[in-house]
Amino acid sequence: MLKFTNLRLLLSAMIVVLPASAAPKVVAVSVDSIIHPITTEIISHTIEEARAQNADAVLIRLNTPGGMIDASRKIAQQIVGSPVPVIAFVTPGGARAASAGFFLLEAGDVAAMAEGTNTGAASPVLLGQEMDPVMRKKVESDTSAFLRSIVERRGRNADMAAKTISEAKSFTDTEALAQKLIDLDVKNEADLLAQLDGREITRFDGRKQRLQLAGATIIEYQPSARERMISAISDPNLAVILLVLGMMDLRAMALATAAITVERLAPAGERVARGVGLTLVGVGLVLIARAHG
Repeated sequence: MLKFTNLRLLLSAMIVVLPASAAPKVVAVSVDSIIHPITTEIISHTIEEARAQNADAVLIRLNTPGGMIDASRKIAQQIVGSPVPVIAFVTPGGARAASAGFFLLEAGDVAAMAEGTNTGAASPVLLGQEMDPVMRKKVESDTSAFLRSIVERRGRNADMAAKTISEAKSFTDTEALAQKLIDLDVKNEADLLAQLDGREITRFDGRKQRLQLAGATIIEYQPSARERMISAISDPNLAVILLVLGMMDLRAMALATAAITVERLAPAGERVARGVGLTLVGVGLVLIARAHG
């Protein structure tokens, strides 16, 4: 009887010291402006952070008018190759994932939209000039093939997705769900995570994985100072506004462009080249300040 009592006490002690299971973790990032080369870096770092933290998912919030097709291709490649499941979510209500943003939405392991959002209109355009008919046909064919290859792999409607390029079609959240372009149409982020909890998804390589997201802790990716700075000066809307207001002259614009070029061409770890890029950014900002003064 004494041995039995001691055994019960031992088991009780073991139960007490067992740690509670950790809450699921989701690393989130927002793409809420023009998609450009620095966006690829931000998404890459977000995925790296999710892997390092052993997160259960990456959440990419989308509210973008589109951007550069080359940058969108690279981001799509990062998403489909991510070791952590990626949820692409158009949010909040009134937001859009237009043009290049549609590629990011379709690349996700889960494609979701909040109520009152829209997506599509992915026809490529050449900034500042018209494409001749032959060139347009080649670009649209290549872009469409890339998009369909992703959408088909995700088990969504590739033919309808291709019409966002050939016919510049756009879809509301309800239309996108009805046309099988997305997986979920939800009220908000909390509703999204609730509906995904326990859901089995198919990764890009065909593996099955069940999401466990109940009570998930959301970890916001914090872009570096450099990423925030380059994002700001890469925004064409800001450049136009500054130029119209007379706050940015051609020297500042040239330096900003040079800074972005150096940053993109510098191999990883080349601190000198990156330092040159940041210096050029600083000089450009000084010119802007002097012009404003």
